Amino acid sequence: IMYGGHIVNDFDRLLANTYLDFYMRDELLDEMEMFPFVGDEKGPSFMCLAPSSYDKYLEHIETELKTDSPLAFGLHPNAEIDFRTTQSENLFRTLMELQPRDAAAGDATMSPLELAKQGLEMVLSRVGEKKFECDEISRSLEEMGPYQNVFIQECEAMNGLLVEVVRSLNELSLGFAGELTMSDAMEAVQESLFLDRVPKSWEKLAFPSLRPLGSWLTNLEARLQQLEEWTQNPVDIPRVTWLSGMINPQSFLTAIMQVTAQKNQWELDKLVIQTDVLKRRNGEVDAPSRDGAYIHGLYLMGARWDVQNNTVERSHPKEMFSPMPVVNCKAVAADKLDVKGSFVCPCYKTEFRGPTYVFSAQLKSKSPPARWVLAGVALIMDIV
Repeated sequence: IMYGGHIVNDFDRLLANTYLDFYMRDELLDEMEMFPFVGDEKGPSFMCLAPSSYDKYLEHIETELKTDSPLAFGLHPNAEIDFRTTQSENLFRTLMELQPRDAAAGDATMSPLELAKQGLEMVLSRVGEKKFECDEISRSLEEMGPYQNVFIQECEAMNGLLVEVVRSLNELSLGFAGELTMSDAMEAVQESLFLDRVPKSWEKLAFPSLRPLGSWLTNLEARLQQLEEWTQNPVDIPRVTWLSGMINPQSFLTAIMQVTAQKNQWELDKLVIQTDVLKRRNGEVDAPSRDGAYIHGLYLMGARWDVQNNTVERSHPKEMFSPMPVVNCKAVAADKLDVKGSFVCPCYKTEFRGPTYVFSAQLKSKSPPARWVLAGVALIMDIV
């Protein structure tokens, strides 16, 4: 009853427990500040009433709690901006979906069919000829280590996606030409092209993404570029790997643990990933990590990263995301992982969070971890 049936994973449970730890304490009966971690900052505030009658409590709530504020939940005011932006995007998306599909083109506009044809040609021109020769790459390697296995698997997964993209678009092109009868699947692809959305058949083989089709395609090309650069020298991994550009980033983190386990004769199932945030950005690293692998492409949401002090800090107003510097990921024994003075921050593939969880990073913090838990702080791999 207390949880309302919304505890679906360990992070939900952590959030609920953190709220309980904050409110269920003796100070609750001694005019406690009810808005978590507001401190001396200017803004909405709500003090608990000194012990009084039931009617007095009701009157206090009705008169003093005047406006809704993210601060009441421990969130940053930026959370309201994100909420309103999402509402607006959903409204415009609904309006787009309500447009008639058989509308004829006006003097200065294109019909839905013409927009779909234009989208088809654009996608094919940009990725229609892409393909990785996985067998040839494998034969060129004298030995397949964990990192090489990961990149070969990434190339194979990308090939599967590209095959489906080209197949579905070529099929739709034949439908437009009248050489094939339009099927439900073809009409679904046509509608997605018109609405600037990624077709469902592509999403099943692709990486999780909240991007519209045009932005998704640009992101796809960047992912292809990383793999193409790796195929030029498959023996070595990049000095700094764009972890966000991988279809299965967990496999790369597992490879880090496998390499460490093989090198030190350790048991793989007793290892975890430890993160150390550098003060350097991608492009400023001139050598690979000596005890793990460098990654980049992460963004902090709900807080910001103070590069000078190397710690998590409160977000600046209207700054929705904070780009992270290069992060060194290395494998350590689970019982040796040091999280003292750190916030254990979950990392997700997209802003949707939930099922897109990848791993947890240890971020240095001067504030108690509870502050960032209530603020909903997380690392996001792909932001829109």
